[in-house]
Amino acid sequence: MTEEEIVAHGKEVFEKCYSGIVPVPQNLPPGSFGELNMKMFHEIWGDETLSFRDKRLLVIGILAGRGADPSLFTIHARSALRNRELSAAELRAIMPVALYYAGAPNASPIFLAAEKLLAETQEGKDA
Repeated sequence: MTEEEIVAHGKEVFEKCYSGIVPVPQNLPPGSFGELNMKMFHEIWGDETLSFRDKRLLVIGILAGRGADPSLFTIHARSALRNRELSAAELRAIMPVALYYAGAPNASPIFLAAEKLLAETQEGKDA
């Protein structure tokens, strides 16, 4: 594949990953962070060895374990719900595991973000 094809495929995978929640970056100069990010989406999210669901679970676990900004978690959790990679019940089931293994100081903000997201979505009402 050419560099342009790799970046174009990365954009397709990015759109699939975030399903419109995060806009696909456009006009990416060569060597820019955006171009490198699209190449990462091509390589990592485009690799079908692990499913999107598997990757999403890993990302959510890493975000909880690192005590990451809850907005990053919310993007991935909302995408997982929208893409039907996780149900509301499955998202809720992740939280006690994250609290136990990542510790309350790291995972509590993610837990609160999950409950807020589920309260805002139909998925949370159906769970």
